[in-house]
Amino acid sequence: MIIKIDVEGKELITERINADTDDFLKRIEALYASVLDKEESFPEECRCAEISLSVVDPERIRELNLSYREIDSSTDILSFPLWEEDSRFAPPSDWEYLPLGDIVICPDKISENADENNKSFAEELVLVISHGLLHLIGYDHYDIDSERKMWLKQDRMVDQFFRKEGAGYEIF
Repeated sequence: MIIKIDVEGKELITERINADTDDFLKRIEALYASVLDKEESFPEECRCAEISLSVVDPERIRELNLSYREIDSSTDILSFPLWEEDSRFAPPSDWEYLPLGDIVICPDKISENADENNKSFAEELVLVISHGLLHLIGYDHYDIDSERKMWLKQDRMVDQFFRKEGAGYEIF
């Protein structure tokens, strides 16, 4: 499985992470590939998946949040899945190359959350982007059970990213 993340605005996170941004993103791609390889709902035929990641300022994410969710405030992340039908992940089963959707993040809000949660910016960034991926493949947090399942999965992804033997470290 190959994951390709197309990033717009990565300069907004470059100075906040203590790593080379391109290497950091390659590790995220490796993590996502590991996760999607194990996802039962992901099409077996798919050999490559693509995600669009936009890094924006608080005003832009506030505008998007207002337009799409009717919430007039900035947020850390918005996800726009391409294959959602009746709140389920429903991609074509026979595509080898599958675009998954768009993730929009706001580093200012991510930094605020990191401070509130006593985490590094990089830890909070991996958590937020992982949260976005899970939304793209059908996870949600509409009730206590679905929230617990999604939170557990995203926490495991963060742990895997930062574990030396976990996905992502093989790139170095």
